[in-house]
Amino acid sequence: MATLPKAPCPSCAVPHALLPTKRIGYGSVKDHKIEPRALVLCPGSMVHVAYAEARAWQLEFERAQQDAAASTAVEEGLF
Repeated sequence: MATLPKAPCPSCAVPHALLPTKRIGYGSVKDHKIEPRALVLCPGSMVHVAYAEARAWQLEFERAQQDAAASTAVEEGLF
């Protein structure tokens, strides 16, 4: 299974996972809090951030999805 790429949050500068988006070359920063017990999310959560290797990762993710779909295909045979 592929791991999610990481990039620094634009607000707090802590590296967090980039979630896939439909826009190539960008990912959205995973929801996170500045302080563990805070009730408010960091302002940089879910912000779209440019990622240099995002296209390569998305291609890898698409191949993994295609491989999973191919392995679940059912063969129909004649009786």
